[in-house]
Amino acid sequence: MPALLRLLKSRAAGVPLALALLAAGGCQSQSDAATAAAPPPVGHYEGSLTVAGQPETRIALDIRHPSPGHYEAELTAPTAPGLSFVADTVFFGNNQLRLVRPARPGQTLRLTSEGDFWRGTLGMDSVQATTVLLKRGNPTPSTYHVEEVPQANGSGWLFGPADVGTLGPALALLPDSATAAAAPLWADALAREGTIVLLLPMAAAPTPETEMPRLRAALRLLRSTPGADTANVGAWAAGRRAAALAQAVAAPNGSRASYLIMQNASIDPATRAALRELRNRKLSVLGLYGGLGTGAQAAALRNALGGRRGAVVRSYRTGGADLLVPGGLSPRLGPGLPADVVEWMRSR
Repeated sequence: MPALLRLLKSRAAGVPLALALLAAGGCQSQSDAATAAAPPPVGHYEGSLTVAGQPETRIALDIRHPSPGHYEAELTAPTAPGLSFVADTVFFGNNQLRLVRPARPGQTLRLTSEGDFWRGTLGMDSVQATTVLLKRGNPTPSTYHVEEVPQANGSGWLFGPADVGTLGPALALLPDSATAAAAPLWADALAREGTIVLLLPMAAAPTPETEMPRLRAALRLLRSTPGADTANVGAWAAGRRAAALAQAVAAPNGSRASYLIMQNASIDPATRAALRELRNRKLSVLGLYGGLGTGAQAAALRNALGGRRGAVVRSYRTGGADLLVPGGLSPRLGPGLPADVVEWMRSR
C-alpha cells in the first residue's frame, strides 16, 4: 500500500522539522513501511526545463539533510529567477518527490528518482515543463528557509535567513489583488538578499481598523525572528492596503514600524493626513509605482511626503502594477529591482 513521507517544519514544536508518515490506509506491510520511510536522496542536481517552442531553461535542485529528521529542498533557475523557491515541505515516497511553492501552489515540481537522475515536470499554473536532472555532487548551502504561519484569513509565510549571524532588515509584505501572485517572487528575491520577509495573505477589504492588529502581530513576530535587526523592521503594502496601513501606522496607538513601503498607492485626504503625521515623526517612506499612467499617483505621493530626507518615490515604467516584467517561463523583477529596495532599507 503506497505511503508518503512528509517532512514539515514545526516552529511551535521547537525543532527544525517534524517527521510524519501519511499512509493511504489503515495498515501497511513491512516492505511498504520500509519504502515509505526511505529518505529522499540528498545532493545537488542540475538539468533544464523544456517547453515546446521556448529555449531550454537551466535549473538546479538541492536536497539537503542538515540535521536528523530535517530535510530541505530548493529549486533555482539563474536565468529565470522568478521560478526559484525554497520548499517548506518535502513530500517523498516510492521514489517520487513533490515540492509545492509556498504561497503559490500553482507551481509544483513532481519528480521520479531513477538512480542519479530525476525525471518529471514543473507545473506553472496552466504550463507544464518537462525536466531531467542529473546528480552533480553535494548540495550547495541554503540561503533561507520558509515556514507556514497560520492566519485568521489564510496562511502567512515567513522567509528567514539561513545565516542568522549577520543582522538584516525585516518586513511584513501585504499584497492586494493586483500583486498577490507576484508576492512570493518578491519574498524569494528579498530573502536571497538577506531580508526577512513575512508574507501575509491578501485582504478583501482592508481598513485601518483591520490592518492595525494584523500589522502589530506581524511586527512582533518579525522582531522575535533570529537574524532580524530590531531597529529595521517595517511593512510593505500595495494598493488600498498601502493607504490603510499608512493610516494605521499614523494613528495615536498605531504600531511603531521602522519604515513603510507603499506600492501603487492612491492618495486621498485621509491618507494625505496620515502621511503628514508620519512626516512629522520622521518615519522613512518609500513609494513604488509600476507601469504606464502612474505618473499622477507618484506625484501625489511625492507631494504628500514633502521631499523630506528618507522619503523616496520611484516609478518603474517597464513593469506592471506588480513591478514584474513578463518573459519566458516566468516574469522577472523590473530593472534595478530588488537592489533599489534593499539598498533603501539598509541606508535609511
